[in-house]
Amino acid sequence: LGLFVDGANGNTNKNSSKADLLTLWRHGSNTEFLQLQYAYGKSGGVVDTDRAFAHLRHRTDINSNWGVEGFAQTGRNPFARLTRRTLFGGGVRWVMFEEENTSAGYLGLGAFHEQEVLTETLGTNDPRESNLWRANIYLVLKSQLNEQVRAYSTTYYQPAFSDTADYRALEQASMLVKLRENLDWKVSLDIAFDSKPPQTVQKRELTYSTGLEFSF
Repeated sequence: LGLFVDGANGNTNKNSSKADLLTLWRHGSNTEFLQLQYAYGKSGGVVDTDRAFAHLRHRTDINSNWGVEGFAQTGRNPFARLTRRTLFGGGVRWVMFEEENTSAGYLGLGAFHEQEVLTETLGTNDPRESNLWRANIYLVLKSQLNEQVRAYSTTYYQPAFSDTADYRALEQASMLVKLRENLDWKVSLDIAFDSKPPQTVQKRELTYSTGLEFSF
């Protein structure tokens, strides 16, 4: 469970908060993974962040190096004109390397079907709803830098099958510093790039946060 809060009052009035819950259940050769995230913020008394996200994944290991997985995801971000994005997909995961308590690397290959519903905005004429298939390629790297510090990086590349010039790229990086047995200080950085975003929406979005993460 991660909790992130920051704010300012005086010449600048701003506050924002984010909660992130990650659960992982391994049973035999199967793994269930659930992530929930919600972020909310105001600047000058006006809401400028209201983002929600949920991701559910199941994986079955075929052997020590390969596994098959399926996933479902939904999310919204009205400030990116995204009323709802829902997707279902699957693929395979290859264990590139795995050293217990030291480092690990995983490569995923697959595809998903995506449905997007956009918020109608004055001066735009793009379709309100779209459905398409995208390839899904991801790389996960984990490293225990020392007894107190560990780092994570997940990179996604998601081109559309119908138009490879329409792609999304996402980098999620974080560093955790152990404070106590079940408590870490976490610094995270997310960089998202959409080559063909909805009209009025910028191609690149960068978010960063610091806060506490509890393990239980």
